[in-house]
Amino acid sequence: MRNLALVAATFLIMATVAHSQKSAVSASANEVSQKDERQIRQLEEEMLKGEMNSDPVVFEKILTDDCLHLPAGRELTKAKLVEGIRKSQGQVPPYTARETDMYVYMLGDTGIATYVKEYMARENPNQADDQDVTDVFVKSAGTWKLKISRATHRRTES
Repeated sequence: MRNLALVAATFLIMATVAHSQKSAVSASANEVSQKDERQIRQLEEEMLKGEMNSDPVVFEKILTDDCLHLPAGRELTKAKLVEGIRKSQGQVPPYTARETDMYVYMLGDTGIATYVKEYMARENPNQADDQDVTDVFVKSAGTWKLKISRATHRRTES
């Protein structure tokens, strides 16, 4: 009987220790995930500001060298994108843009941001174009970089 009580007590202590360790790991992982999500959101904000200010340095910093933009495909490389922005550097684009309904999903060293990007012509604010955007970021050596970006025109209800 004494052995049974000792085994039960040992089991109870081990189960308690294991559960508390799991809780500590989960809390720590959750904190890291929240920090990573904030970093992804900050990068999205930086890219939007870079687009609105025609700042190529932002895109040189955030995009991977082999970043893929869809549906343009492999023709629109990071170098071509940055060069195009550099040609209009400092100029205000003929449109304004904002991002709405952003969700960020964290999967280890991959972060996925989905949102709606609303473009409005400066000359005619009634002329608008909304796009559904999905950006895939990868974390390498502690730094998040944009690897894939896909934008599709939103279908409007008729």
